[in-house]
Amino acid sequence: MQIRCPQCKTTLQQQDKSWRCENNHCFDTAKQGYTNLLLVQKKRSRSPGDDAEMVESRQRFLNTALYQPISDSINTMVLAHSGQHTLQVLDAGCGEGYYTQRLGEQLETSAVSHRIVGIDISKFAVKAAARRSKACQWFVANSNDLPISDHSVDVLLSLFSPLPSEEFARVCNNNGICIVASTGPKHLIEMRERLYDQVDDQCLEPADKLAPLFSRIAREKVQTTLQLDNSQCIEDLLSMTPHYWRASPERKQQLCQTPSMNVTLDVHLHCFKRSDF
Repeated sequence: MQIRCPQCKTTLQQQDKSWRCENNHCFDTAKQGYTNLLLVQKKRSRSPGDDAEMVESRQRFLNTALYQPISDSINTMVLAHSGQHTLQVLDAGCGEGYYTQRLGEQLETSAVSHRIVGIDISKFAVKAAARRSKACQWFVANSNDLPISDHSVDVLLSLFSPLPSEEFARVCNNNGICIVASTGPKHLIEMRERLYDQVDDQCLEPADKLAPLFSRIAREKVQTTLQLDNSQCIEDLLSMTPHYWRASPERKQQLCQTPSMNVTLDVHLHCFKRSDF
């Protein structure tokens, strides 16, 4: 898996504290350990993606380990498809790096040779990811224009993130798999019932987004009950969901003043295989 220049699409070579291509386009690595490959003209806003406050909330919640069952299931799914060669893993939409880091640690423990690259459109998220793990390579980039060479990825993760099927197909090799995490109909149902008068139980079907370039080969449900022990935990979880933007301020305030509650975790993991070239 090679990193490619977002300007001319040639290969970027790492040189000390920067990445440079044959056309002399240069991208410096920040002192925190990440590299920004998101071109100014490709931004839709001055600071796209999650802001610093949202990243901090996400990090606080994920550090509680309440979502560890999701991470464990992802790791098991990846291990089931690892071979003898160095596994090339791309996390497209890595956020603050929780799942990426834990996957790297699992592969290390399982003695699976690997390289992991994490990308996210949020500079604040990637900065947090770089603090979380020095074993992965981190880049600010857009999943619609991945800075990755063609047909070079063995495992692509898209966890609660967009699914640009053609771009994913471009970077995955012929035996490559794409692991997608999506929410099930009962996910956080208790929280949603407090936020809305009517609850919509329709869910994204990833196969609709990825077909015919990918075909599903496995599916797993991760379902359990989470105990949210304080209002900060409730607020942090809410900020990770689309409901943070959709619900009324009054309903959100009422929810975030709740001292504790139990919520349903209902997440579906899908494993897709790249269709033959």
